[in-house]
Formats: sequence, structure tokens, C-alpha cells
Amino acid sequence: MTTQSVDTHPEAERIMIDVIRKAPMSKRFRLVQSLTQSALWSSMRAWQERHRKVSEQEAAVGYVSCSCGTALAQHVQAALGMRERWHVQPADLVTVMLPALKVFDELGAPCYLGGSVASSLHGMQQLAQDVDLVVDLPEHKLSTLLALLHRHYVLDEDEARQEVRERTSFPAIHLDSLMKIDVILPRPAAFETAMRQLVALYTLDERYPPFQVASTCEMILYKLRRYQRDERSRSDGMRDDAQWNDILGMLKVQGPDLDLVLLEKWAATLEIRGTWRRALVDAGLEDA
Repeated sequence: MTTQSVDTHPEAERIMIDVIRKAPMSKRFRLVQSLTQSALWSSMRAWQERHRKVSEQEAAVGYVSCSCGTALAQHVQAALGMRERWHVQPADLVTVMLPALKVFDELGAPCYLGGSVASSLHGMQQLAQDVDLVVDLPEHKLSTLLALLHRHYVLDEDEARQEVRERTSFPAIHLDSLMKIDVILPRPAAFETAMRQLVALYTLDERYPPFQVASTCEMILYKLRRYQRDERSRSDGMRDDAQWNDILGMLKVQGPDLDLVLLEKWAATLEIRGTWRRALVDAGLEDA
């Protein structure tokens, strides 16, 4: 088994994995929340420290520009211009995603939580760079969606319309916290359709009803496919250790409960079997 960090003893990691397995989803979510709040707050303050003469609003625009691009930052700047007493708030993940979830529910568009939040819940906890919401949204509801989202988020409408037509994704900024959500539009393909059937409800915060969360199977396969694509596109021979550790973390934590037959089937279908086998070996679930 390859440990998540070169300076971690295998036995220490086994103990940590056992602790994570026994922890309820709500405890895992609180840790993701804490890591995310600390990282976002530190990044924002670091940007302001490097540009000592700027206001908090100017620092916010600079931060969004660096993390999300200048186009979205311009929309944030315009929105902040109408809120003179704005101050960045802690990145409470439920507060960030709840307005969007309510909008999707109002539109009758099924939605569930994916991305780094979902993989952290199923594996090793890490900070969330953004919140991925996978939404089955018909294109004819887009105008209504944008109008409703604008009440709580800053987004580029032209980009959103284009991405919905192409069934990809578009970003939106939760203005109070500067946290980004990505609205992901799955294509009606066999894999995406099959994975929707595995979505499950989990209590992430006792103050709210359970949330729909992507399955371990979907997150492992999705990240394996993306890792293999990125690895093959590189010419420098480097590998994305963070993404690989994310995959291994889910395999290690979920090991006893994994549906290996289903994962093997989809690994073959998605043509990622070699990468899948390598992950099994590194996670200690298969001999080299």
C-alpha cells in the first residue's frame, strides 16, 4: 500500500483510516468545512496583505480574478459596487449551496452534490475549492434558473447559456463568502444515467434535511477517468499526486464496502482499466 504522504507510517495511516470509517458523515463534513473556511480566509487575507493599499472589496475582486478568471471577477466587482458595506463571511458550505438547491427543487430539476466535497465525504477529508452540483436541467428552464440564481449568486449569463446548451458546466460566485459553485450538466450517456441511480441521502448538518450525494463508485470512476486523461495529455512525465491521493483515499476508506464487480465493469467500459488496476495496487486492495 502506498501511503498518502511519504512521511506517514503505514500503521499510522491504517489507524487514521479506521477512525474515518467510524466517523459519521456529519463529522467528516464538519472537517471539510473547517479546512475550507481556513483556506479561503487565509487566501483572501494573503491577497490583501500583498496589496496593502486596497480595500476589502478590491481584494475580493482580485481574489476572484486569480481563482476564477477576470470575466467572473468583473461581474463580482459590479455586484460589490452596489453593496457598500460588504464584508466577506466565513465559507459555510451549506449556506453556499442551499439557495441553489432550493432553486433546483423549485424548478423540479434533480440535483446532487459531487466534486471534492463528495470525494472528501467518501475518502480522506480535504478542503473544497468549490462546490459541485450535478443538475438534470432542461434547457427551456434556463432563463428561469438564471433569474432565481441571481438572487444569491454572481454569474455570467452568456457563459451559462452556452454551457447549458453544450451540457458542460458553469460557475457562480456566492457573493457573501466568495465561494464558487459549479453547476454541472450531465450528458444523457450510459455512465451518467447509471451513476444517478447510486446517489444516496446523507445527513451532513443536523440542522438541515439530508443531502443527495454522489456515490463512492461515481466519484472513483469520474476521478480515474479525469486522472488518466490528464496523465496522457502531459509531455513532462509528471503526475497529479493530489488527484491520485484523492482516489486512493476513497479506495482505502471504502475498501470493505466497495462494489468491486461494478467498478471493474465500468473501468473496462470507460477504458480506464489499467489506471484502475494501478489504483487498486497503490491502495493495498490488490497485489502488484
